[in-house]
Amino acid sequence: MHAPLRQPRHGPLLCGLALTRVIGWGSTFYAPSVLVTPIGRDLGVSPEVVFGGITILLVTGALLGPAIGRHLDQHGTRRSMCVGALICALGLAAIAMAQGPVSYLASWFVIGIGHAMTLANVGNVTVAQLMGDRARRTIGIMMLATGLASSVFWPLAAALTEAYGWRACWLVFAALQIVVVLPIHACIPAWHRAGPEPLDRAAEEPVADEQGRVAPADRKAVFRLLALTFSASGLISWGLPLHLISLLQTTGMSQATAVGLATLSGPATLMARAVDALAGERLAVERVALLGLALGPLSCLVMAFAPGSVALAAGFIVCFSAAMGVISVARATLPLALFGRRGFGTMLGRLAVPQNLAFAAAPLLFAVLMERLGPQATLLVSAAVQAMAFLAMLVLVGRLRA
Repeated sequence: MHAPLRQPRHGPLLCGLALTRVIGWGSTFYAPSVLVTPIGRDLGVSPEVVFGGITILLVTGALLGPAIGRHLDQHGTRRSMCVGALICALGLAAIAMAQGPVSYLASWFVIGIGHAMTLANVGNVTVAQLMGDRARRTIGIMMLATGLASSVFWPLAAALTEAYGWRACWLVFAALQIVVVLPIHACIPAWHRAGPEPLDRAAEEPVADEQGRVAPADRKAVFRLLALTFSASGLISWGLPLHLISLLQTTGMSQATAVGLATLSGPATLMARAVDALAGERLAVERVALLGLALGPLSCLVMAFAPGSVALAAGFIVCFSAAMGVISVARATLPLALFGRRGFGTMLGRLAVPQNLAFAAAPLLFAVLMERLGPQATLLVSAAVQAMAFLAMLVLVGRLRA
């Protein structure tokens, strides 16, 4: 058992970690949405190849996730996150020097290693180790800022590319890893094993917080439902947002209008996560997830059957992004609530395998769907997959109630 560190000084550190999430996600996952055209033109590659870099990043994370999760439970997150920041910087700089598809995609493999060591699950394990039984609320609050990654980095990438070119844009992102991200990660306290468990059980933290709500006999079935739910919903949340700008442009909007509407996704995600952070203590996290899993497919259906209106497009962006914001928080906090903090890193590492494989397929899949089937069919496929995730979560909630 590990002893969580919960001194008041962690407030500034948590704010810094939220900033590193914005930089990490914005400079890797979101940047290609804006840079796809100049990269494709200069390197002579298709959009599928450009977005294929993100697929490589996520497959790398799936392969490394279980081993990294076990390491985090044993040794903490500081070393992993510091080394990961350096590796991310190296990979981002390598993209800036890419001369063709091979060197471009190899750069994403390097970024994938750094990404797996710094972002997503690693950040959530850091919060769990720092904050103990306050981890769920803290993760939700930190993710408020993370929701702004696209709204910050889409315009930033566009401005840097217009002024200096796409290669300079990637070099700026690499510099941010060294100048901003690495020093913040270096401030994470060392993680130490606690001594033997105390005999006085009243002096311990609640057993439910440590071991979770799911009985050992039910863990395998609940794990599978959880993996199906988040893998299916993640296929959409990691694929469709990358193509929001091009999807809006197919309705006749200019790039400026499409980018302006797409940036609504950040505030919408932020608002949804704020509601979850404020009300989440009063509601079971699985019920909040159900709400998001219902709103997502409904918004896609509305956009599919009534395209063309700027107001409708804005409503779709807001509702879809709010749903994805709620689900992303649940993806981080529901495993903690169900399975507890003991072995949290290992559990997230196991979940990362099916999730990251789905996430990895998403960018390329949606690039193909948009090119071959068009925006309406892409939205209908998105609604169907999200409906499957909703049904899986409904079964999970039923098992928990029983």
